[in-house]
Amino acid sequence: MNKTTKTSIWSVPYVILLLANFFQSTAAFMTMATLPLYATVLGASAAMVGVVSSSFALSSLLIRPIAGPAFDSFSRRRMLILSQVIITICMFLYGFVQSLEVLVVVRLFHGIGVGCSGPLAMSMLTEYLPKDKFASGVSIYTLAQSFAQVIGPAAGLTLIDLIGFTWSYILAALSVLIAIIGVIFLKEPSYQKLPYKLRFDRMFAPQVISKAIALMCISTSFACMGSYIVLYGLERGIENLGFYFIVYSLGLVITRPIYGNLADKYGTPRFVAVGVLFFLASYIALSVATGVSGFVIAAVLGAFGFGCCAPLLQSFALASVSASHRGAASNTMFTGLDLGSLIGPVIGGFIVEGIYGQTGNMALAYSNLWLYMLIPALGTLILSIRWAFHK
Repeated sequence: MNKTTKTSIWSVPYVILLLANFFQSTAAFMTMATLPLYATVLGASAAMVGVVSSSFALSSLLIRPIAGPAFDSFSRRRMLILSQVIITICMFLYGFVQSLEVLVVVRLFHGIGVGCSGPLAMSMLTEYLPKDKFASGVSIYTLAQSFAQVIGPAAGLTLIDLIGFTWSYILAALSVLIAIIGVIFLKEPSYQKLPYKLRFDRMFAPQVISKAIALMCISTSFACMGSYIVLYGLERGIENLGFYFIVYSLGLVITRPIYGNLADKYGTPRFVAVGVLFFLASYIALSVATGVSGFVIAAVLGAFGFGCCAPLLQSFALASVSASHRGAASNTMFTGLDLGSLIGPVIGGFIVEGIYGQTGNMALAYSNLWLYMLIPALGTLILSIRWAFHK
């Protein structure tokens, strides 16, 4: 492939990765929406729900120092398949868990697969993209997650009512299996492989650490949405919040290509800043939402927020390193994402329990949670403004 003459993002490998991302993400969003309910059925408190939701991020973080150098040393395709196999096994096991302790153990094992699959797929993706189309290519690639957000949570919440938790998680496992079949047929591009060494600059890319910090800050806030939005909806008298994910995801379908094209033309940082402002507005809207209309407004604002910030920050980071270091760069960015996913729900759980203990009002506790989660997102806003004014 001659990248100097390639001007389009579209190719057969790109489409395969796009579809694989869709099927794997569909399974991920099915479990994201249903695991808090599953944990509650097993007797979890609000704080324990946060632990269950975020525990996968702990093992993801622990595997990264070992796995990071391997991403630039060995076949990314084979490692991606292996990580997806781990995810498939965990999806299947979720359906047979009967205790919170075992659920956390499976969730930790799940994190090993998640910790490798994300950065591997993203670093592979960039090998099929022209460098001047990184923001557009990554933004459209992540649209697969947008469609998965439409289908996954709504399907998961519907399926547990129709066929129960066990068969719902078996179907999620089959969805990841379809993604594996697609990756098997990928032809991996050639690039200069580096010798495997456990050194910091091979585990992580120092030049993208500030981008990873920005992603960590906003993902800390965003992770609470995945863990507590369904429970918050129940407190507001909304039994099935599937419409929230549908509106949110349809908004991403519109906004992500627009953001990607504008970022390629005018610079990524300023549009990250715009996205953060929308994200802040969405959480303020959630804090005062009492009915369907309030949740719809929050979903629309959120579609212009985190959903666009995350791919822009990732493309911003990957464009700043050479092909032989993109595994480390992607590993660094997903480390930031995992840190946010780990600490966000845990902190959120303690905030909810603390406010509920003082007020005895669970709806008010969740309402205040969204306001507290504005604080870490402001860190992303500050960094993006700094980048916008300092090239």
